[in-house]
Amino acid sequence: MSFRPFRWLPHNGKRHAVKEDAVACEETTTLCGEEVTIPAGRLGKEEWSWPTCRDCDAAWRAAEGILPIPHQLGAADVSARTPGVPATPR
Repeated sequence: MSFRPFRWLPHNGKRHAVKEDAVACEETTTLCGEEVTIPAGRLGKEEWSWPTCRDCDAAWRAAEGILPIPHQLGAADVSARTPGVPATPR
C-alpha cells in the first residue's frame, strides 16, 4: 500500500489523479471531476508522457500540502508568496 492517497492515470490525453486504491475495471472520478474506468491492462509509454491535468495537479498539491508550481499561479498568488511584492487584486 502506498503512503499517498492518489496516483496518476493517463486518460483522455492527460495524466489525471485518481484514488490510490482504485482497482482495474473500477469506475472512479479523477480529482478534476472526470469519470474514468481504471484500465485492466498496462498502458504504453506514450500515454505516460501526456501532460499532467492542471486541475488534478492543483487538487493533488492542495491535498498533499504541496505549494503550487509557480508558473501555474496567477499574479496575485505569486505576489502573496513573494516578500516585498504587493499583492494585486484579482
